[in-house]
Amino acid sequence: MTSPATAGTESEGPTPVGLWSRAFVVLCGLSFIAGIAAAPFQSLLPVYVEADLQRLPVFTAYLKGLTLLLGGVFAIVGGRLADLLGLKFTLLLGLAGSGLTGLVFHSTHVVPLTMLVLLIGAAHGPLSTAGQSYLINCAGPQRLGLGGALYFLSFTGGNSVGNFCTGLVKDAWSFPRLGTTMTLIMVGVVAGGLLLLPSTRVPRAADVPRQGLQLWRSYRPLLARRDVLLLLGLRLSITSFWGMATLALPLLVYRASQSAATAAYYGAVSLAVAAAGQLLTGLLRDRYGRTGPLIISSLGIVASAACLALYTDSVAGLFVFGTSLTATAWAVSTLVPALIAEVADADEKNLLVGLGHMVWSGAMVTGSIMGGILIEVGAHVPFALGVIHASVGTLCTWRLCVRLDNR
Repeated sequence: MTSPATAGTESEGPTPVGLWSRAFVVLCGLSFIAGIAAAPFQSLLPVYVEADLQRLPVFTAYLKGLTLLLGGVFAIVGGRLADLLGLKFTLLLGLAGSGLTGLVFHSTHVVPLTMLVLLIGAAHGPLSTAGQSYLINCAGPQRLGLGGALYFLSFTGGNSVGNFCTGLVKDAWSFPRLGTTMTLIMVGVVAGGLLLLPSTRVPRAADVPRQGLQLWRSYRPLLARRDVLLLLGLRLSITSFWGMATLALPLLVYRASQSAATAAYYGAVSLAVAAAGQLLTGLLRDRYGRTGPLIISSLGIVASAACLALYTDSVAGLFVFGTSLTATAWAVSTLVPALIAEVADADEKNLLVGLGHMVWSGAMVTGSIMGGILIEVGAHVPFALGVIHASVGTLCTWRLCVRLDNR
């Protein structure tokens, strides 16, 4: 048996847990500021590609696809890095890589721009993995529902503030000036994380030598477990439909209304309702447990998909059922960290977060491609297929909750 004096690899000891703990408050603060800095990259990249680079929108899709794919691949590397080098180092590595987004607006050639996007995508994997692992470690098991909602909303809120500020200054600022500001903000985020974040590392026995990445050896035991496969099945099926829906819904709103402004209003309304739904879902999970909110939210996705398949040419129908789909899909996503905390043992949490993010990234890319193809076959087809996807996800959710309850 390992003694307390030698059980850990950090001198700081266990990180205090709770929504008012230093780790959680700093994590959400860093996420909020990083969201501000990332907002121009997420919202103005298509504009920059078309206006300054004089390239077609497909080039933007290529860049965003690279970011998602690399983020998924390097998420599993991030999970292992978090075990070997600690969450703090892994998170700061991801934040530093995300700081390269500002340099994108300084690049005018395809090769250096592609290289930057590759690095940004590679950094997003460790960033997402370490961020969610920090959340699981510092929010505490009793408050992971609300904690997950607050963590995800901190980045979303930062994005909203960043987009608002960008709108105020963009007419007077060039893209390179905007990019420089983004980079400087991220330098401040990395410095703040370095100074304020407590170190958190899974305890390692003193007689166990430090190992290399050994990705397959590390992840293979997880892939043999039924509860892990059910969690990944939930993530894959629901996220692949969500990827289809995020591409199809704004386009269908525009086609039905013949107004780009209406499509923008739809985005604002659906995200506002979804944000409130995240908070409510988190509170319900913390008070009544995970099963009810998860099953209800999953069934809500099925019902929303079925209704959307019937109202693809109705602005009102798209608003109502598109908003309900966004709210229920976000609700399920909010509860994923809490599920990971229940499914994984203490030394598996970082690995399962990385594995889950890899599945999420692959499903989003696949779903977006499928949505672009299927919407041209028929406007209802992505949602009809989505009913099947979401039903499979609901079945995985139910089976997983039953297994966890019977432990």
